[in-house]
Parts: sequence; structure tokens; C-alpha cells
Amino acid sequence: MDKIGAVKPGRANNILYALRSMTSWARGPRGLLSSDPTHGVSTFKSNSGHKPWNAEQLAWAEQNLTGMLRRAFFLARYTGQRASDIIRLGWTDVDGDTISLRQKKTGVQPVCPIFPELEREMATWEKRPGPFLLQDQGKNAGKTVTTNQLWKVFNAARDDHPELKDAVWHGLRANAVIRLRQDGMSALQISATIGMSVEMVERYSRHQDRKAAAKAVLREYRERKL
Repeated sequence: MDKIGAVKPGRANNILYALRSMTSWARGPRGLLSSDPTHGVSTFKSNSGHKPWNAEQLAWAEQNLTGMLRRAFFLARYTGQRASDIIRLGWTDVDGDTISLRQKKTGVQPVCPIFPELEREMATWEKRPGPFLLQDQGKNAGKTVTTNQLWKVFNAARDDHPELKDAVWHGLRANAVIRLRQDGMSALQISATIGMSVEMVERYSRHQDRKAAAKAVLREYRERKL
């Protein structure tokens, strides 16, 4: 556990929470355990969250990604949903200018606006039953995509293209938060739109909020000097 926590504190905490739930169940009426092996085990301190993609990575992906990977990029960037959710999104989840799907991890069902950039991209996609993302290579072409398969394809692209170094799917979730914050949305609005806790929204928005505050101070300073 300590080895995992040193590298991936979020994953280690998820394992710890799962073990605590199992222990609670086992110590219940069934009496399978007499003590709690997780007692006294502290959670691991998480970092500031997944790193958003930088401007160069976003531009490169938009210009160069193709096929299923391109669709996944646009869905993740402009809806802010996890990889485990974008693989399930399809036309039946679209309602006018919004798209909504109950999140697999949390059960929350955010309503995401379809921004013009995503709308233009979706206009090129065929309308058919099933998810937007289908495998487009090998003997399984045309079949649905799992989260692991999506990561496998993305990892291969990242290995081949240094422009994507250190980029991860969850980073696009951070990009979506930052974009909405830049547009003036509150943490509560972003939470409802993306399906993320207010605390995590504020964590991802912290740097953007500081930049906005600095610009406001500078603007006020210049106005006073006029």
C-alpha cells in the first residue's frame, strides 16, 4: 500500500476505502472478522490533482489525432467526463444542445453543454445506435471500446509523439474546469455541469483564480494611474 501511495495516492486511498467497506461488512452480523485491519491506517495525501494539458498539447491533438482517439479527445475536453464515461456516450444521450449520462464512478448525472467546438466535430459523426467510440483498428474494428482499450490506444500514441508527454485523460477534465472558470462560472455551476465535487473544482481552479486576481489588481492599478 505504501508503495502505491507514494506514486499514486488517489489509487491507494481508493483501495483503502474499499478495504474499510469490506471490513465493515465482514465485522457485521456475519462475524467473519473480530478486528479491523485498516484501523489506524491513514489516508495518503493527494497532490493538487491531475495536470491539465498545456496549450501546445491541446493544439497538437486537435490538429493530428484521428479516428476513435480524436472523438475521445473532443468528448473529454469539452464535456469534462472521465474516460470510463466518454466510452459510453452516444446519440441517445444528446438532448438538443446538451449531453448527459450518469457517471459510472459516482452515479451523478451532470448535464453538459455541447460547446460549438464539440458541436462542429459531432456534425461529422454518423448517427447510429450505440456509443460514439468504436474500435477502428484490427480484427475488433467496429466493436465497443473499454476504458483499458482506450488507454492502450492513447498510450501508443503518446509513446509515438513526444508532444503528448505526461498527458493523461483526466487532465482534460481539469482543462474543462479551467475553461468554465475562465468564462466566469461559479464552482457550484461547474460542479453541476461536469459532475465534480465543489472542492475538486476549486482545486483545479486555484491557479486560474490567482491569475484572474492578479490581472484585476493590475487593471485597477493602471486605472488609478490614469
